[in-house]
Amino acid sequence: MMLHAVDDPRQTMLEWHRALAVDGFLMFSTLGPGSLGSLRDLYRREGWPAPHAAFVDMHDLGDMLVRSGFADPVMDQEVVTLTWASAEALLSEMRWLGGNVDPGRVGGLRTPRWRKRLQGLIERHADATGRVSMEFEIVYGHAVRPAPRPTVRATTTIGLDDMRTMVRRRARP
Repeated sequence: MMLHAVDDPRQTMLEWHRALAVDGFLMFSTLGPGSLGSLRDLYRREGWPAPHAAFVDMHDLGDMLVRSGFADPVMDQEVVTLTWASAEALLSEMRWLGGNVDPGRVGGLRTPRWRKRLQGLIERHADATGRVSMEFEIVYGHAVRPAPRPTVRATTTIGLDDMRTMVRRRARP
């Protein structure tokens, strides 16, 4: 549950691929574009820049997995709505979840006056019990690291370690 907080998800997937053994199984979760929609709408209405970097769609994540060398990716998602007793509690938990990796984010610090205004705007949308809510799209993915396959050309070069791996795979019952 950290892919949404990295600057380059594809680079992270390449690192996962490098670190995972052949036939290793990768499982991950991340936030999807259906997350924090009401917060984005609030920022847009106020003319503020986006509150977070754009989240990657699960289909694009699956494509990144394949381009990173993984096989048989499976992606799924669900939207979960969480509630808090106050906007302050919501914002405190969101701060704990991680920072904003968007290169276009506000470069300086916000004032206490701005934060109070944000809290008030969030609390305007509280439910009848006074609780505030936020929606999170959770994207789940898994894939495997397949055995290396040589590219067939007129002349093909295969590293010794890759050759050993291919021979061992064929020797299995």
